[in-house]
Amino acid sequence: MEEPLLFIPTPPFYYIEVEEAEQQPYEESTSVYEITRSERIKNLVIARQLSFFSQPINSNRLLRFYLNNGDSIIGKIKEVNGATVKVLTTSDIIEIDGNAIEIITTSR
Repeated sequence: MEEPLLFIPTPPFYYIEVEEAEQQPYEESTSVYEITRSERIKNLVIARQLSFFSQPINSNRLLRFYLNNGDSIIGKIKEVNGATVKVLTTSDIIEIDGNAIEIITTSR
């Protein structure tokens, strides 16, 4: 018997029969997952100013908010949540839509 020209020592080869497993049917869900997105302030300048003035170091500044309808509100920013801005005035807390703000100035 002749030796092969190239002999590579390898581990023995065993033939294993693989049985196919039966797939389980998937259950369909009737619920729909929606990502909740909070509203954003469209004017980037106003959004940046609100972010700046809502920081703890700047939260004691008295500000004047000029709104789209011509009104102006004087107060301090209490909280910014999405597009809702809570302003602490001398009498109470007012919620303003951040997209309704045209200009923010410091009040003296």
